[in-house]
This record gives sequence, C-alpha cells and structure tokens, in this order.
Amino acid sequence: MKHDELLAKINQGIESSNYVNSLGEWHADNFLSALRAVVELHKPEHSITGYRCTHCTLEVTYPCPTIQAIEKELE
Repeated sequence: MKHDELLAKINQGIESSNYVNSLGEWHADNFLSALRAVVELHKPEHSITGYRCTHCTLEVTYPCPTIQAIEKELE
C-alpha cells in the first residue's frame, strides 16, 4: 500500500467515525487521528538505494516496520 493510500484509508475512518462510549469519554476519531500522525511521521523518501523511512533513524527501507504493522492490522 502506498503512503498516500494508507493516509486516505485512515482519513476515511476518521470521517465516518462518530462513536462515543457510554460515558461520553472518547471518540474513535481521536485514536485514528493519533494513528494518522504516526503514519505522517513515517513517510517514504527517495534515496540512492530506493525508498527509506524519513522518521526511522537507521537506513530502514520503506515501508518500515511501523508502517508494515499498521498495514497488517488494517487488512
């Protein structure tokens, strides 16, 4: 999944969620917004060897383990 596609999928969830628990304490979109912030940090950047993650400190190829874990859970 491309970075923009992953963000679009999360945005779709934010736009369609309006769940509040029985105590009115939280909205599901708060969690999706937090997830979106993580995805925005871990974006691809073109390098000599291909694409790498802009947030990971090592030369980690994109998708990095963080993005891979998010994608796996969204399947």
